[in-house]
Amino acid sequence: MGEKFRNFFAALPEAASLGNLQRMTHDPVEIRHLRYFLAVAEAGSFSRAANRLSISQPNISQQMRDLEVTLRVDLFQRHGKRILLTPAGKILETRARSILRELESFLQELSTEPGEIPGALHLGVVPILNVAFMPLLLGDFAALHPGVRLTVEEISSTEIETALEEGRMDVGLGFLTRHSPNLHYERLCTDQFALIVHRGHKWARRRTVNVSELHQARVLQLPDTFVMRRMSDAICREHQVRPRNVAEINSIETLLRSLAPLDAAALMPKIALRGTTELTAIRLKGKNLALEIGLLRLIGSSASDVVSEFAKLARATIPKIVGVRRRRRSQQSETFHAAPPRAKKRAANPKRRGVTASSGR
Repeated sequence: MGEKFRNFFAALPEAASLGNLQRMTHDPVEIRHLRYFLAVAEAGSFSRAANRLSISQPNISQQMRDLEVTLRVDLFQRHGKRILLTPAGKILETRARSILRELESFLQELSTEPGEIPGALHLGVVPILNVAFMPLLLGDFAALHPGVRLTVEEISSTEIETALEEGRMDVGLGFLTRHSPNLHYERLCTDQFALIVHRGHKWARRRTVNVSELHQARVLQLPDTFVMRRMSDAICREHQVRPRNVAEINSIETLLRSLAPLDAAALMPKIALRGTTELTAIRLKGKNLALEIGLLRLIGSSASDVVSEFAKLARATIPKIVGVRRRRRSQQSETFHAAPPRAKKRAANPKRRGVTASSGR
C-alpha cells in the first residue's frame, strides 16, 4: 500500500521532489478523502455527492478543501453548475480508484480461508449476455472460489475494450469484434443473427426469412453505440436493404417488450430471446450472419490465478448454456409451428365460439 501511495503522489504536479512530497504528506491523506473525492467526481456536484454519501454538503466541501490544501493542487473547476476535474484531479481520480481497489483486495485476502484463491475479479459484460450467462457462471465461480471478490459491470463492447486497455478491468465477455490490436480475443461459441418477432407477428409462423425481405419492414433498433446495431447495419448494407426504423431504444429489455405493442421485428442474435416464450427467432437466409462470443483480455498482461480460473470455467460453461438454449428454442419452435393458429380458427367459426361462451367452457 505504501508503494501505491508513493506512485500516486509522484504523478501529481509539484510532487517531483522529495521535499515537496514530504511537505505534501505532512497532513496524511485518508481513505475517506479518496472516497469522498471519487463521489464528487462521479456526481459532478458537491450536493449530489453528499446525498449519496449521507453526509452534509458543508462537510464534504470542507473535506475536499482540506484535500486540496494537503496536496497543494486544485482538483476541481466550476463549469456553470457542474463541478469538473482539473488535470491534477483526473490523475487523482485514476490513482484513487487503483488504491481503493488494492485496499479492497488486501482486506479480502486477510479474510480468505487457507487453500482458497484470494483476490478480486473485475469483469465487463455486454448487456445482451449478462442475463443469459452471468447468473449461472457467477454462481459456479463463487462456489468454487468463495475467497474471490467479484465485480461485474454491464457496459458496451467499446467500453470493455477501453477499460481493458487502460487496466481498469481484468477480463471482458462479449462479441469478438477484433478491433483492437492490444487485446486477445478468445472464441467460446458462435451465434447467428435472426429476426426476433412476437408470436402475433405476420411472419411468426415462418421458418425462414430472406434478409432481402427486410426492406421497409418495421423494425426496432438499438442506438449505434451498441456493437449489435453496427453489425446489423453492416448486414443490411451488404444485402442492400433499408428497414423502416419505427423506434430506436437504448435498452434491450425494453426493445424486446415493445415488439408486440409496436408490431415490429428486431434484427438481433438468437441469444437475445433469453428463454422468453412470447417471442420467436426466425432463421435468416443471407450472408455473414454469424458472430462470435468470447473472452477479451489485454495482450501481455500477466494472467492471475483468478482470471485463469474464470476463463477455464467460462470455456466449460458457456458452450453448454448456449447448447441448452438452442435445443429449448428448437423444441419451442417445433411446438409453435405444429400448433394450429387458434385465433383464426375461432374467427372462422363464430357459431361454435358463441356456443362455447354460453355453455361456460
